[in-house]
Amino acid sequence: MRTAALLALVLAALLLASCGSGAKDSAKPAPAVPVRVAAVEQRDVPLEIPAFGTVEASSTVEIVAQVSGLVTQVHFKEGDFVKAGDPLFTIDTRPYAASMAVASAEVERYQALAEQARLQAERTEKLVAEGIATAQELDKARADAQSSAANVKLGRASLRSAGLNVSFARITSPLSGRTGALLVHAGNVVRAGEPSPLVVIRQLTPVQVKFAVPETSVDQIRERAKAATLEVRIQRRGENEKPVTAPLTFLESGVDEATGTLTLKATYANAGLELWPGVSVEVALVLGVDKQAIVAPGAAVAEGQTGAYAFVVDQGRAHLRKIEVARTTPEFAVLRSGLRAGEQVVTEGQLRLRDGAAVSIKPGQSVPGASASNGPEGMRP
Repeated sequence: MRTAALLALVLAALLLASCGSGAKDSAKPAPAVPVRVAAVEQRDVPLEIPAFGTVEASSTVEIVAQVSGLVTQVHFKEGDFVKAGDPLFTIDTRPYAASMAVASAEVERYQALAEQARLQAERTEKLVAEGIATAQELDKARADAQSSAANVKLGRASLRSAGLNVSFARITSPLSGRTGALLVHAGNVVRAGEPSPLVVIRQLTPVQVKFAVPETSVDQIRERAKAATLEVRIQRRGENEKPVTAPLTFLESGVDEATGTLTLKATYANAGLELWPGVSVEVALVLGVDKQAIVAPGAAVAEGQTGAYAFVVDQGRAHLRKIEVARTTPEFAVLRSGLRAGEQVVTEGQLRLRDGAAVSIKPGQSVPGASASNGPEGMRP
């Protein structure tokens, strides 16, 4: 009996000690969650429509021969910049100069015959008045005079045509631009009407940037374009490339039914030849600016069952705050309500947070990014 009672007392003591240890463990505070934070800011935020575009030459001309003949001289090197009116090719003019000389001689002969026919008609009129010639002879004389005068006009037209052929043998540039690959050289024979061009010239100052936007943006773009000329920001590929801006100069007259997009073009002066035809670029059509908008890093915004929210850090604790997002940019969320400029929001570590949880801020700058996809426990979709 004494042994049983002693064992019972020992077991009771052990049980009490165990319960006391568990109570102490449960009373320990939860460890602080390591997070990164960023400040909510107030700034001007452009309202933009992003897209991808392609640089195009403002004008492209394929130079073809208008007369056939031997190329006697090429006045440029492929890749050269040429000005409007600069000589490009010279075609042997001797056959056309000979034709022009023949046409000139024909004109002189026709003029002499026309003068003879005119004088004959005048003499016939006098003879008819004297009763020596008949009216039929007068009609014939007048017809001969008119025919000779028509031959003079025909000869002059042939002379002008021969002169054009001589001028066509000297091919000049119709615009200022850069020449492409040279497809013929001195000594080659070219033929009028051949489909292959002698050279292609592209005007590089200015250039156009062609891009397309969704049809859902058409009404907004048209309304904004009525008020002012819209601006397009053009970002070239490359880490060190700085964006350039250009005015929007063209809106297609209709939406492409196959793609559901509207084609637009911006015209860039390109004085320094920064943009090259055929290059792909990133563009943003700037519709306006939200002045002094409240913005938070995109990484700080998450979606839950009750809407968008963010964690605000205050005195070492994270507090869940419901927010209303007006729109997003690649880096920021533009807010209608929920946050104030200067507040610190969590940008990394939200998944381990609850409302009121203790946090420790990691050193280093957080990078704004895409919105968080999962909410905290109790608010995940």
